[in-house]
Amino acid sequence: MKHTLWAAIAFSSIPAVFSGAHATCETQHLQSSSVAEILDGHTLRLTDASEIRLIGALAPQTPRWWKGEGDWPPARRARRALKKLIREKKVELRFAKGEEPRDRHERFLAQLYVQRGKERIWVQGRMISEGFARAYSFKGHRACARDLQEKERDARAGSRGLWRKGRFAVIKAVNVDALSKRSGSFQLVEGTILSVTKKSQWTFLNFDTDWRKDFTVAIRAGDRHSFKDSDIALESLEGKKVRVRGWIERWNGPVIKASHPEQVEVLGQAGGAATHPPH
Repeated sequence: MKHTLWAAIAFSSIPAVFSGAHATCETQHLQSSSVAEILDGHTLRLTDASEIRLIGALAPQTPRWWKGEGDWPPARRARRALKKLIREKKVELRFAKGEEPRDRHERFLAQLYVQRGKERIWVQGRMISEGFARAYSFKGHRACARDLQEKERDARAGSRGLWRKGRFAVIKAVNVDALSKRSGSFQLVEGTILSVTKKSQWTFLNFDTDWRKDFTVAIRAGDRHSFKDSDIALESLEGKKVRVRGWIERWNGPVIKASHPEQVEVLGQAGGAATHPPH
């Protein structure tokens, strides 16, 4: 049951680095487990009743406004792709070193592998590279974010899966109306940072001069330390074109609150961010 799986995590001590991954993508093997059910495009249940969330791969979910029969087509396609990939096989669970193995819903947050003949497949990587999910990360779960972003870039360049149509397209930071309408949703936003403003409680990456209505990226003072020794230096972002990912909120204009550097990519390099002071 779940307690057995939790105990196994506590005593797991076999480190590994994903093939082709950055050094930060080091994980520890837990065990191989059999899959009982695919719940959606990024969640599955094992035969011991444990639920697993594919950390780092965000598949579409059926929105509240959907009135059609069954699941929303993008969500249905993601679930079908995951089911085809797993094919009732055993999966290998791996957990990034130092990251919390469970979320507040008691689901395990794992990197998954499946063996298909002689091929060992990284499930998150495959789902993202084929365009059935987007790369995401959150505070405390960042280890493989850059690797998954690379796979997402390839999928987007090849117009695969989600990237064939405009619904999941990257939104320009200047398109404030479109961003405002997507409040509460996960989005990718691109634009050039006009200025970086550091206040006592927040750092703002500003994309325009009117912070009362324009798009902003905001970093809490307590999260600034995570950017210092990373591939993203906040002070150097002025004038840089960036891509930022996260959940859109409203704070005067639309805002993404970035808690870690993997939410930002400097285009043409490896990182980035954006914001201005929504006082």
